Amino acid sequence: MSKTLLIIEGSPRRFTVVKALFLVFAVVLCPVAALAEDWTTTDGTKYQNVRVVRIEDDAVTILYKDGGAMVFLNKLSPALQARFGYDPVKAKAAAEARTKADLQNAKELQAEIDLAEQLKRKQQIADANAKNGTNTPPKY
Repeated sequence: MSKTLLIIEGSPRRFTVVKALFLVFAVVLCPVAALAEDWTTTDGTKYQNVRVVRIEDDAVTILYKDGGAMVFLNKLSPALQARFGYDPVKAKAAAEARTKADLQNAKELQAEIDLAEQLKRKQQIADANAKNGTNTPPKY
C-alpha cells in the first residue's frame, strides 16, 4: 500500500489554484506592513509603525510599536487631519457623546462593584455563622 501526499495525488491544476490563492493572500497582506508610518502629534508624542484600526469623528484608534492608543484628530498634523476627514464641529459632538457614555459606564461599573461588595459581605457573614454553628445574623 503506497502512501502519498494529497497534493501530489491532486491534479496539477489544483496545485496551481492553491499557489494562486497563496499569492493573492501574500499580495493583499504584505502592503499592510508597508503602509505603517511614523506620526508625531502637535504635543510632541511620537508613534512609530502606526497602523490605523478605527476612525471616528474625533479620534483614530491605532496600533503602533509600543502598543495601542486613541489619538485625537485635533492633535494630528493638518495633513493627517485632512486624510481622516477632521471636522471640528463633528469632533466636538463626538467628544461630548464619548464623555457622556464614559460617565454612564463609570456609574454602571461602580454600581456593579458596590453590589459585589455587598454580596461578599453577606457571604462572609453566612460563612462565619456556619462556622460558629448559628444561623442568626450578628447583632450590632
